[in-house]
Amino acid sequence: MATLTFLDLPGEIRNQIYRQLLIVPPLSVPRLLGDPPIYPQVLSVCRQVYEEARQILYSCNTFLAHPNLLTGLPRLRLYYDTISSATLISLIQRYHIRIRLDCDPNFSLSKATDAFTGVEELTIEVFQAQFGSSDYKVLRLFEGVRGVKRARVYGSVTAFPEYVAWLEGAIVMSEEGTVEVFDKEKVVPVQARPYDIWTHGGR
Repeated sequence: MATLTFLDLPGEIRNQIYRQLLIVPPLSVPRLLGDPPIYPQVLSVCRQVYEEARQILYSCNTFLAHPNLLTGLPRLRLYYDTISSATLISLIQRYHIRIRLDCDPNFSLSKATDAFTGVEELTIEVFQAQFGSSDYKVLRLFEGVRGVKRARVYGSVTAFPEYVAWLEGAIVMSEEGTVEVFDKEKVVPVQARPYDIWTHGGR
């Protein structure tokens, strides 16, 4: 009876195994117990496994974009090394970027457009030091991004939900499509409530 090896399995089954070994939940998914471990050692089994598995590892995971270089030097998580290989970066199709509304960004609209246009998924996580202290000006750097299959903007954005909905729609618009300029009059100012130390405590 012939011995059945891993490579004798159908490609669909091998891909399912690779996904179990190499994929972690997206950064936007809460995880009480942290990320499950991944096993990139499988890539060293042989050349064929390497070629098959790296496609799963890089194209199916969501990578953290660099705060300045964007798709340059991405990483799977903060505790993983950055990726410098242009060949491997070209395989990445899902990005998560963290943006501070109250800090000047170190990239331009054109760089964001070039970096993220056409990717499969873009998630923009938004922070600010104090609710209501900043507007959506920094998010405007993503207004030129087009052709993304799935886009999500979340975090400290409750002060301008109308703009967030418009931006998500613009990002998923095809590169040939026409996007109407956002109407600033649609944004209803939200006043931040003063912090009540008697209600919330001093911490």
